[in-house]
Amino acid sequence: MAATDLHVRFPAVSLLSQAEFALRRRAVQDRLDARHLHESSLPTGAATLLLHGTCALCLRRTEFASETGSWERMADGRRVPRWDGALACDCRDALPKQARAIVHFAESEAMLRPWTRLLLFGPPDASHRRLAALAGHTVTVPALRADGGGLGPEAAPAAFQLAVAVDCLHRTPPLDAAFAAFRRALAPGGSLLFTVPFRHDAARTVTRPDLGSHGVRLATMLREPVHEIGWDVLDRLRAAGFAHAAAHWYWSAELGYLGAFSMIFHAAL
Repeated sequence: MAATDLHVRFPAVSLLSQAEFALRRRAVQDRLDARHLHESSLPTGAATLLLHGTCALCLRRTEFASETGSWERMADGRRVPRWDGALACDCRDALPKQARAIVHFAESEAMLRPWTRLLLFGPPDASHRRLAALAGHTVTVPALRADGGGLGPEAAPAAFQLAVAVDCLHRTPPLDAAFAAFRRALAPGGSLLFTVPFRHDAARTVTRPDLGSHGVRLATMLREPVHEIGWDVLDRLRAAGFAHAAAHWYWSAELGYLGAFSMIFHAAL
């Protein structure tokens, strides 16, 4: 068996709607409570939190490190965990939790292979180097064109098998136009993989002004509005032409994927 065929199963539940999420959440509430107690017991007053586990990308035992200085301090001196940018493995790329999960999902669920034509969308992310190293050909597009030209000439129609966008689509207006642009850039059978700050209890996406401090829109922050993403994002992906769209709710203590409602979104043609 080739090395590229060796994958740890991605530990997630696939959800097609908010209704499915609500049913699943009720069914596993005892498990969620136990996870919360487990995660809450981990932090100490130390500057670095170290946890032992397995790196799903390298298939080796590892030590996950979390710098706790930016975490909110509790009354007893411990810190409130913020896991997405934490839990960096001690492997070559030292990827934090979310970046490792994105690469893991891309390999095991989105069929990222050495012959894959890959589109990386948005600002640089910790996952990008590893994703590009695993693909056959990679093009990076930082943003949609301001003139309405979609992804631009770098992203020819049907040119890619996989597109990845990490925590940037909530600042990519208009959202439906972005999904349509990805749809055009993907070849038949291709897919879009992305993460966003997600309001797991919200049915609909709400777009609000991008405000500065104290609710004042600053001249230096004249960015486009921010989308507060809700569950209707799945319907919007289907309306853009994706045949299948799902949220993948993942967690694993062994793999260093902590956090209550971690989601990766995947839409396939």
